[in-house]
Order: sequence, then structure tokens, then C-alpha cells
Amino acid sequence: MYVKLALRNVKRSAKDYLIYLLTMVLSVGLFYGFLSITSPFYNSRLPIQMNLDYFSGKMKIIIPLIAMLLVFLISYVNRYTIKRRKKEFALQIIMGMEQRTVAYMFFIEMLLMGLIAVVMGILFGTLLSQIVSAIIMASFGESYHFYFSIFPDTILWTLTFFTALFIIIGFGNVHVIRKQKVIDMLHDSYNTESTVTIKDMLFSSVILSSALAICILLLCFIKIIPFWNQFGQRAMKLVAACTFGTIIFLICAAIFVVTTCKMKREGSLVAALLSVTGLATGIFLLQMQGLIDDMLRMGMISGGIYNFVPPVLSMGMVIFSLVAFFCCISWMVVLAKKKSKKFRFQNLFLLGQIISKLKTNSKTMAILTCVFMSSLVLLGWMPTYTAQADGYLKVRSIYDVQIFSAYTRVDNINDLPKAEMDYSYIDTYLAKGGYEVAGTANVETYFLKDSDFNIRIENYMPVLGISLSDYNSLLRLSGHEEISLPKNSFAVAWSNTALSDEIRQFNKLHTQIRAGECTLTKAKGADYQINVGMGIFTSRMKAVYILPDSVCNTLTLGTTYYAANTTEPLSYDFAVNMDNEVSHWLNDTGIIPKDSGYVRLKTLQLNEGISNSLMLRLGGTYTSLVLIVICLTILALQQLTDATEHKKRFEIIGKLGVDKKQISRYIRQQMSVWFGIPILVAFCGSGAVFAYLSKANYREYIPYVTEHQVFTNILNIYGIFILVFICYLSVTYTLFKRNVIS
Repeated sequence: MYVKLALRNVKRSAKDYLIYLLTMVLSVGLFYGFLSITSPFYNSRLPIQMNLDYFSGKMKIIIPLIAMLLVFLISYVNRYTIKRRKKEFALQIIMGMEQRTVAYMFFIEMLLMGLIAVVMGILFGTLLSQIVSAIIMASFGESYHFYFSIFPDTILWTLTFFTALFIIIGFGNVHVIRKQKVIDMLHDSYNTESTVTIKDMLFSSVILSSALAICILLLCFIKIIPFWNQFGQRAMKLVAACTFGTIIFLICAAIFVVTTCKMKREGSLVAALLSVTGLATGIFLLQMQGLIDDMLRMGMISGGIYNFVPPVLSMGMVIFSLVAFFCCISWMVVLAKKKSKKFRFQNLFLLGQIISKLKTNSKTMAILTCVFMSSLVLLGWMPTYTAQADGYLKVRSIYDVQIFSAYTRVDNINDLPKAEMDYSYIDTYLAKGGYEVAGTANVETYFLKDSDFNIRIENYMPVLGISLSDYNSLLRLSGHEEISLPKNSFAVAWSNTALSDEIRQFNKLHTQIRAGECTLTKAKGADYQINVGMGIFTSRMKAVYILPDSVCNTLTLGTTYYAANTTEPLSYDFAVNMDNEVSHWLNDTGIIPKDSGYVRLKTLQLNEGISNSLMLRLGGTYTSLVLIVICLTILALQQLTDATEHKKRFEIIGKLGVDKKQISRYIRQQMSVWFGIPILVAFCGSGAVFAYLSKANYREYIPYVTEHQVFTNILNIYGIFILVFICYLSVTYTLFKRNVIS
């Protein structure tokens, strides 16, 4: 009988559960869609076979951890449902039903709704898994056609996870309902929210942000200003602006504390000034990242923590400015109401609704805005970042086998290799494994002078030299035509990451070089930006000199580099064994110093590199979508709670003569504020972050990703976000209108 009653309640309250269903379907679909790629059945059902063990292992760790966010989401939705149904529960108990029975009926009701949502979510997740598969196939350079496939183990895991979650939370709901007093249930809807002052919302944040401001001043005065004369005019102005803005912020913070604590005033105007100065200080500090990078390169400061100081401090100041902004919105609305009588009289009811809620929900809206903005940035920039990583991977793994040494792992120049390495062992090993060698190149790079060995400054490593014959052997191996050099001249080989302005600037400063005892002149137009692998470039350097063979014979050998192509790609298992055995062989030869040799196999590089890239992209996408769903659900439930608590207000204005059309207009206006302001601020903030990332990282991503692709990725993410947002807004508006007008 109780099950029948629960089914009747589910059928009767189906419209009230729209938000719950929408949230659960999206949550289950995301969980199933991303978990399906870890299934053992997944790889066997793809159109081509790939080794995804490494990728699946990482995702098995990430997905359940992120899924724990769903525990909070489902608990939040259940708390809202209980709050909305308390009066109904009280009436059922008064009519004679046992309180325990009411609790268990609600448990069955929510479990049934949850199972319906799980079934619908699995269907949605099946479609989502196809989209994920298309992304994976595209990452491996393969075409993909949609196909219908269900993974039994993933369905079982999804059902087990969510059913267990529903049961645990359900019994928690039973405990809450059984412990509630009937009188409290009846009067819960009449409980009013206590007014929260600006001081209550901002005091702790002001103290914390003041500590951040002091850290900014210490960074400027201790680490930057002592080197004032070594920076350009623009850098000096930037440091001065950041210092001045931070001092103004600290003054405003002190005034805020005195105004709210000693003078017992609201302090809204000061809070608004804090918001503006905090945002300006954060922006200035973020612009100083380039200055910190220059100081690291020049050796003025040590690396490590200083790489992250400006972004972290800037993020803290920007978050505080958002919190302060939302705390001041109610004051801004009241100020606008006082200044404009027309605005006040025509929107009196709407202003009352907004102001009453802003005084209690400002900090929640600020937090949700920060989460929205972070999710948009993560979703929008992750494709660009992973495309950059994939592009670099393709350049780095141009050959099937690469073995090279690094002089940076050697402490004494006398320990460097003295003779050319004999790599016949590699050819023999490949032949024993059944792989025919299609071509090889054995290359050495040299120091122009021995003192270059001691230069170990990050981003300022010396440019090495390579003989013309060795460079030509790499050109032959990669399928390009050979080059030649005029007498007593040199050329420059550039990595694909070097931009045209860098090449021009380098050529202006290096028209002549001294290599050993010889002086060489740059050959006209002898700049070669051909992909011959990354093994000839020193760490962080984008150029290498191409020298005559006779000159290289007199120079000190710096690194050795062996590259080979096979007639067919190495299998994954063979590549794993070869990597281990060749690494041991390198350490046992005695020609290369121990632990200074590296083995790079194309099969392993592509598999692990693409797996890491996919893990970041899919993991970041999953995290962002879950956070967006959580935030939109919270905004929606806040509005529906408001519809329940303020229903009598709408009834009163209806009795005063306001028609349903005007009430619907009030509802749309109210929801446009609660949904619109966080979304609009998040869009503007994420747009500013995208602009900064596009400018700050231009040299890193532009060799692999065009500006059009970056712009398209961002627009696509905005489009997806707007689509999900419209779904939530439409459902919330429908339920709000139904609760109020009916």
C-alpha cells in the first residue's frame, strides 16, 4: 500500500520534481559517459584498436573523486525537497499517519524518482560516451563514426553508485523527518531569514585580503624595487601602479574596519571602493608575471615559488573584489531607488524582492559566480592547452626511435662523451624483434666555446652547433632535401616554436659567431625551420647553429643524438620492453655518463602523451560540467524556495489588482537578476581571463593552434553553457510561475 501511495505522490508531484530530474539526469549522464571509457569492453568495441590502459588507469582515479561532488549536489536537492514538503508531512501526521510511515514513504518516493533519473541518465550518457569516443579518436588521428554501444560493467557501476547514494541519503532523510516536531514542520515556511550586514559578510574577507595586500607590498619592496634601474619604463610604471593600488586598498580596508566596528555603520561605500581597488590591484599584479619571468631568467631571483606568486595573489584579490561587489549590490539598488522616483514607484515590489534576498544571499552568489567563471575558463582554455600539448608531441615524436644525451645532467666537462656512440646494438635489437630499420641518423652537437658548459640559467641556455653533414642526415631521415653552406659561413636551424620576430631579432645580434678558433659569417637567408626532431635543441632553446664539418672537428662534443625509423610502427608491448632494456644498455656503455641518456620511442610517446592530454581535457571537462550543474541547481532551488516562502506576497499584489501577466513579468525580472548577474559577471570575467591567456601564452600555443581555433573553442563552450543555462532557466521559471500563480 505504501508503495502505491508513493507512486501516486510521484505521479502527482512530477512537475515539482523537474529540477530534481533534470539535475539527476545530467549528473548520471556525465558519470556514465566519462566512466564508460574505463570499461574493458570499450577498447574492443572501437573501430580501431588502441592501447588505452594508461589512460583508463588515470581516469579510474579522477572520475570517482569528481563524482563525490555529486554527493553534495544530491544532498542539497534532497534538503530542498524536504523543506518544501514539511507542511505536507505535518498534515499527514495530524490526519493519523505515523511519522515513521511518512518518512519511509518519502524515502520510497525519492528512491523511485532517483531510479527513473538513473535510467534516463544512462540513455543520455550513452550519447555522451559517443562524443567522448569521437574526441579520443580525433586525438589519435583517426576518423570516427557514431555507433550504439552499451557497456554492462559501466551500467552496473552507475546503478550501484547512485542506488547506494540514494539509499544512504534516503535513510538520512528518514532520520531528519522522524526527529522533526509537527509544530516545527507547520511553521517552517513562516521562518524569515535574518538580515546579514555588510560587516558580517565582508569582515573576515577584508582581513584575509589585507594579508594578501601586505604580501604584494613585500614582493614589490623586497624583490622588485631593489632592481628598479634594470627595468624598462613600462615595468617601472606597472610596479608603481601595483604598489599605489595596494596601499589604497589597505587604507580602504582600515577605514572599513573602523567604520563598521567602531562607528557601527554599514560601510557600503567603502566596501564598493575595496571591490574596485582589489580588482585593479589583481589586474596589475597579473601583468607583473612577465616581469617575474624576466627576473628569473636574469638570475635576480630564484625559481620555484615566485613563478606562482603573482597569479595566486591576483586570484585572491579578484575573488575578494567579486565578493565585495555582490555584498554592495543591495546598497547600489537602494541608492538607485532614492535617486530615481520613477524607477522606485514603477518597480517597488520587484525592488523589495531583490533587496530582501540580496542581504542574505550575496556571498553565495559571489561564490557561485567564481565557480561559474572558473568552470568557463577551464572548459574554454583546456582544448587550446591540450592542442598545444598534442602539437608539441607530434613534433617531438617525429621518429620511431630516438636516443640522446643531456649535458645538463653532467657536472664536469671532462665527463662528456669523447667519441661518437656506436648504436649498432639498437639496430640489432630491432631486427631481433622483427622490425626492419628504414633509416638512421647519428648526430652530435658541440659547444662553440668550453665556457658555455657552465651556463645553466633557465631560459638562457647557450646555442650549440651541429655539423652540416649531421643536419643533412636528419633532413634525409625526415624526408627533406639536403642543404649546403658557403665557405666560412654558418646557418641556423630553428625549432617550430620560434616565431618570425624572434628569428629577426636573433639574426640582428648574431651576424657573426666565434666557433673555436674560427670566425663564421651568417649565410644570407640561411634560416631553416624544418621539423627534424627536438633532440638537437638544448633545453628551452629554439635555435642551433649549422657549422661546417671541419669546424666541428675542433669543438668539444656536448650531446649525442640517434634517430631511426622502422618500416612499421613498434607495438606497445615491444616498445615497453625496449625502453627498459635500452635504458640499461645506455648506462652500461660507459661512453655516456650515467643517468644522462634518454630513450624516446614514438609508440610510447604518442600513447602516454595523448593519454595525458585526454585525461586533462576530459577530466577538466567533467569537473567543469559537474560544477556548472551544481551552481545552476543551487540558483534554481534558491528561486523555488523564494517562490514558496514569498507566495503570500504574490497573492497580496494579485488581490490588489495586479494581473497574472504582470506577475509573470515580475517573476521574469526577478529571475533575470538572480540568474543574470552571476552569469553576466562570469562571462565578462572569463572573457577577460581568455584575453589575458591568449596574450600571455601567445608564443607557446600559436605554433600549434591558430587564433581562429582558439576563438572557436571559446565560442563553442559559451554556446554549450548557454544551452544548459536555458534548460535550467526554463524549468525554474515554469515551476516558479506554477507555484506562485496557481
